[in-house]
Order: sequence, then structure tokens, then C-alpha cells
Amino acid sequence: MSEKEAYQEPVPPPRPSVVKELLGRRRLALILTVLLVELTIFFLAASVPMDAATQQALQNGAKNLTGVSSSLGPTAQIVYIFTHNAAIAFGEMVPIFGGLLWVVSIYATGQILQAVALSHSAPGALYGLLLLFFPFAIVELSAYAVAVSSGVMLIVSWRRRRLRSETRVLVLEVGVVAVMLLVAAAMETVTIIDPVLGIALWIPTGLAIAALALISVRAQSTSDGEPIREATS
Repeated sequence: MSEKEAYQEPVPPPRPSVVKELLGRRRLALILTVLLVELTIFFLAASVPMDAATQQALQNGAKNLTGVSSSLGPTAQIVYIFTHNAAIAFGEMVPIFGGLLWVVSIYATGQILQAVALSHSAPGALYGLLLLFFPFAIVELSAYAVAVSSGVMLIVSWRRRRLRSETRVLVLEVGVVAVMLLVAAAMETVTIIDPVLGIALWIPTGLAIAALALISVRAQSTSDGEPIREATS
């Protein structure tokens, strides 16, 4: 056998599926990191002291939003909440600009929550913890984390000249964020109507998180277990 026949050159591994790329370890780690930073900014904004004028302005704005939302029926309320949150989330998917929008929107949300809490003589951080007691808040914040992470990954892919591949994942992420925000809007509407039922939504939410974790583990194990193919030249 000649040296040329004996030489085997590894064939480049097949490109992972869009789902596998979305559920990759690095991407999930990035999303979790963004979520933790998001919660930090949120509670910081809910705790930073504000002057009386700012507090009053934020309270009035919160009352106006609450008034508009409460005047709607359940379906219209879901649409109202979803369209408002989706506009923010899709903006957060834009590289660089989205990151700035994300910080401003999360900080403003924390400030508004603090203003509402102070109107009831309660600390803003306490209201923040109570808000997270309802699963819709976690789903909504997670959707924002996915949106911001997609913008970060676009920048990383551009630097690595993999922008075309990342665009495939971006399309899927847009759908994921939209579904998460729609579910969160429905959950929030249920919570407004019946807070006890809103807390009970932790049951399907927990099952969904467990299923997603299982799918992620299986996708990664399948990817890790793919044999490296070789071809003779």
C-alpha cells in the first residue's frame, strides 16, 4: 500500500442542526448569564433611592398603564401585553443597540416597581421578590435574555465569519422569543384575574423547564457522540 493510499484525511464534521446550535452549552450558558445580570439590574433599580418627583411621575405612568390594561377583556389584554413586550424584545435582538435598550428597559422596570412599592410603604426589592413568585415574570425575563443573547451571538459570529450560519439560528430564536412572550402574556393575564391560579402555573412551567433541560442534555450528548468520519484520498 502506497503512502498516498494509506493517508486518511478527516472529513469536516457535518454542520449541527439549528436546534442543536440553539441548545448548545455556550449559548445556554450565555443566556443564563444574561438572565442573572438582568435580575441584578432589576433589583438594583428597585432598590436605588429616588426623589419624590421621580416617584410621583413613575407612579402616574404605572397607573395609566394599569388603567388601560384593566379596561380590556382577557384576549385583548393578552394581545396588549404581548405586543408591548415583543416590541422591546425584538429591539433587544439588534446587536449593540439591543444591549443598550435591554439595560434601559430593565432598569426602568425596576424603578417603576419601586415607585409602586413605595406608594404602599413597602421596599422595592420586596415587591421584586413577590413578582418573581409568579412564573410569568421568569418566563418573560427569560425571553428577554434569549433576545439579548441572540444579538451577542450575531456579533461573535460576525467576528468568526459564521454570520450566515448564525442567521439560521436567529430565525428560530425570533420564533422562540415570540412564543415565550405570548405564553408569558397569557400567564400574566391569568395572574391578574386570579393570583392563586397564577401561582399554580408553576406546575406546567416547572414541567416545561424540566422537558427543555432533558431535550438540551440529549441534544448535546447526541452531538458529542457523533463519530468522526474519515475518507481516503
